[in-house]
Amino acid sequence: MDPSVDSALRSSSTSFLRARSQKSDRAETVILHHDLIHNPATIFHFELHWIGTAARCIEDMLRAWTRTIERYGLTLVEAYVTQISGITDRNPFQSCFPVRLAVQPPVVLDVEGRVPEHRQGEAARYFEYALLRRFGFVLDIEATNSYPAHVDAVYSYRRAPFTYSQFVHRSGVAFVQVLGGTQGFLFLTNRLMGSGRVGASPVGIGKAQRPAVDAEELRVKLQAFCADKELLLKFYDEELALLMQVPDEPPLLSI
Repeated sequence: MDPSVDSALRSSSTSFLRARSQKSDRAETVILHHDLIHNPATIFHFELHWIGTAARCIEDMLRAWTRTIERYGLTLVEAYVTQISGITDRNPFQSCFPVRLAVQPPVVLDVEGRVPEHRQGEAARYFEYALLRRFGFVLDIEATNSYPAHVDAVYSYRRAPFTYSQFVHRSGVAFVQVLGGTQGFLFLTNRLMGSGRVGASPVGIGKAQRPAVDAEELRVKLQAFCADKELLLKFYDEELALLMQVPDEPPLLSI
């Protein structure tokens, strides 16, 4: 995590607790979980746990943090605790929308040697990741099997492994999981971004529009692109050209 952001959040929390103590006649405690190791290509993760704390306390804290992180160009978005592919098990009134690929991504045998070391986890789904980035998505949580065998990633707030890598749109209005092959993706509108909630009007989203409307427009565009064989083949060719541009090896060191 960026030390400046962490310090700002801690300072904001201290100031908030002092102000809050004047509004409530009881002790209200909130436990914050956050990533100690952060990849700049992904997002920051926070999870709050609380017992005996008023909803107003949580809302006030989130709004205080929102004002703090906006100075760093960040947006606070409420997200689901577990992976979106299992949303129906928790909410029978919400389900993911399948977005299939008209043409399966090409297979590059030596793709691991052409992907930067800090992005080795995406080698198996290189083209799917690149396509999502083209539509403004950012890597949220990597699939468990994407980590090397010798890496044991432990999260205090994550209760179950992720079967598929999950992305979130920069606006926060939608999540996508990568299935791979012609199966493509699973798309889910972020229903947690309801009217009046923190993060309901993120950067790039008009205040007059509803997050669900923007998510639907995004889904239609993504699905139309994935269903168009010509557009997909052109996209694959462009990414292949970039992937084949292997940097020149540095000259041998001679003493």
